[in-house]
Amino acid sequence: MNQILLAGAVLLATLAVTLHHRTAARTAASELAHLKEEQAAAKLALAEVQARSDSSSERHAELSLDLAATSAELKTTSDIALSARTEPDPATEGSWPADKPYFYLPKQHLADIGFTALTPDGEPTPEAIALLGLTPSERDDLRNAWADFRFDLQERQVQSAERMPDTNSITDPNRRSIQFKLSSLSDDLPQLREQLVTRITDAVGSTRAQFLQPPMQERLDDLTSPLGDRDSLVTYHANRDADGSVAHYLRFDATDGTVMYQYPVDFITPDQGFTDGGSQTVSGIGFPLTPGSPLWHFRHLFGDQPLIPLP
Repeated sequence: MNQILLAGAVLLATLAVTLHHRTAARTAASELAHLKEEQAAAKLALAEVQARSDSSSERHAELSLDLAATSAELKTTSDIALSARTEPDPATEGSWPADKPYFYLPKQHLADIGFTALTPDGEPTPEAIALLGLTPSERDDLRNAWADFRFDLQERQVQSAERMPDTNSITDPNRRSIQFKLSSLSDDLPQLREQLVTRITDAVGSTRAQFLQPPMQERLDDLTSPLGDRDSLVTYHANRDADGSVAHYLRFDATDGTVMYQYPVDFITPDQGFTDGGSQTVSGIGFPLTPGSPLWHFRHLFGDQPLIPLP
């Protein structure tokens, strides 16, 4: 009896093991089939990527050939244009070609030509632009260099300015004046001028900077004349006459009281002249001020308005 039970147990165990192996084999076969499918899909995707890569390489090669052909064509066209271009030739055209919009002038003669470099408000003039061939960026550099110089100079004038008391003991509505004592800028001017020359040289080069020095000096004189390198009294004053007319003046005096210069700053209508105290007809400048007014470069001290209301 025991032997029969033992044989049955062995048989059951054998069946269990066999069933387990068959189940594992089916699972492995299923996973293997799935992996083969993934492998096939991966091979297909790789083939597609390779095909696109080959197509891109072919397109790149075609574009490279097109670029090379275009570059060669452009060079050929450029060479033809350069060979066909006629260079200005004073030896054959003469110094003044009658049928050309230009003429020939050796650069050394620019030093003998009188021209204005800047307008009173600091803009490069058309003649300076034409004679020196100033580019837009060079014009900006020249304009900015002058504006910075003018600002620094006027800032030093403000710092040294001493407001003088009114000499009229009784207020007179028909008489008004503002006076400042300005100290000499003999210690500051050389440094400011050197900075200006350096800025201009950096902007346009040393050769053109040399040609610019004389006309720039004239514009600089507008800022410093008639003050010079000495202490001065600058007075902005106005008078109302019996007929109701109002006259404004800008006067410069030495500190000893000697009158150096007096400029009229009258209100006039456009294209109208007036007669100054010396019976001379003057091309006056009215309000609002323009860069040609004698008061223009002293607005940082006196402002730009009349001292007495104008008729």
